[in-house]
Amino acid sequence: MATTRYEHPSTAPMVLMLPDPASDRPGYWQRHWAATRMDCAVLDLGTSATPNRNSLVGRLDRAVHSADMPVVLVGHGLGALTIAWWASLMSGEDAPGIIAALLVSPTDPQEIDAAEIGPLPTSVLPFPALVAGSDDDPTLPIERAFSIARQWGAGFARFDGCGGFGPSDGVGFWPEGEELLDRFIDLVDDHAARTHLLSLPEWRLSAPNGGPALLRR
Repeated sequence: MATTRYEHPSTAPMVLMLPDPASDRPGYWQRHWAATRMDCAVLDLGTSATPNRNSLVGRLDRAVHSADMPVVLVGHGLGALTIAWWASLMSGEDAPGIIAALLVSPTDPQEIDAAEIGPLPTSVLPFPALVAGSDDDPTLPIERAFSIARQWGAGFARFDGCGGFGPSDGVGFWPEGEELLDRFIDLVDDHAARTHLLSLPEWRLSAPNGGPALLRR
């Protein structure tokens, strides 16, 4: 359900969402969250058919450093990969305002035929992070998604039947993802989550029509 955190702006984080350009069309959950939640904003990553890593990282860096409140990053596809790229170039001191990141089906550079795209970052992210993957994602097998989460020192959320989390995959406005976001924000409020990234739990979530049950493994 939508958060009411915006009622306390002095402490509430801003949720900055980085869309996957291939999914950014009517019915996209990121646009719906931005339209219905006062704590959410969408960062324009452009529509280039040949994504440029430096351009994407630069857009995110400018947005982060212009924010006047704590930031939770939510990236999907190329947006999630952009967050990882940016974080790999920053130290913890360079991004003190980032309190967490939710990374949904991050794009695997191995699947992109573009000279501007570099290898997948392998360093541990300097903030609590959670990778979400689906058991039927056509471009990111669930085992690969889990491996990426481990490389980044992130927790892992497994969904069933969500494909690539785009409008054509049947997730709709993705209320289960919104619930996951709010629970994750609550989790990283705890000091243990901030200091023990690798201890973040794996979550298993139901398919879009199967209810919002959340189970710790």
